[in-house]
Amino acid sequence: MAELGKIQRLNVEDFKSKRRLFCIPNLFIPEEDEDEYLKGLIEKYWFEALSNVEKLEKLGFVTKIFIETIFIESSEAVDIIRETNPYLYPLIEKKVSEGAVVIGIENPEIFGEFIDWGNCLRVVKTRTVMEKIFDYFNKINHKRLEEIGNKISKNLQEGESAILILREQDRIKLPLEKDIEVFLVVPSTYDDILRYLRDKLLS
Repeated sequence: MAELGKIQRLNVEDFKSKRRLFCIPNLFIPEEDEDEYLKGLIEKYWFEALSNVEKLEKLGFVTKIFIETIFIESSEAVDIIRETNPYLYPLIEKKVSEGAVVIGIENPEIFGEFIDWGNCLRVVKTRTVMEKIFDYFNKINHKRLEEIGNKISKNLQEGESAILILREQDRIKLPLEKDIEVFLVVPSTYDDILRYLRDKLLS
């Protein structure tokens, strides 16, 4: 696994024929959140992510984009992103305009169950029930990540570069084939956002 800050010390030729995955931590902000400062941080985050990806493209231009929550492909997927995540959309739109394709990586049934168990965790009050629901949630998420890993391995060809947008806690657990080179793309704004959300929650 390589870090963006060290890319200038890597031999580009060593990665030319390999499968490359540029991993960006995903962020979810509630649509009803009216915090203008947070919105500014999120906008800056995705701008930095795009800039960092373009630096990594010295290894090979991005041809595919894998995004969690998406199970359709191409222009339909781009339309959904434009409607649901206006902060991420500029990055997607630019890469698609340059020839990249959005690939759906979620299984609709598995993803639906994952969402349902997650919603249950938000409302449950008793510890015993929470432990049971959390077990179901972990099992379906494990199954979901296996499905995502398989779809990435199937669709990412030798010599290709792709973007993966996935929550960091899930990216760590993601099963990938060993010949896929993973590059972590973590904008400097990421820590600022996490710190701000934590302080906001505790205030």
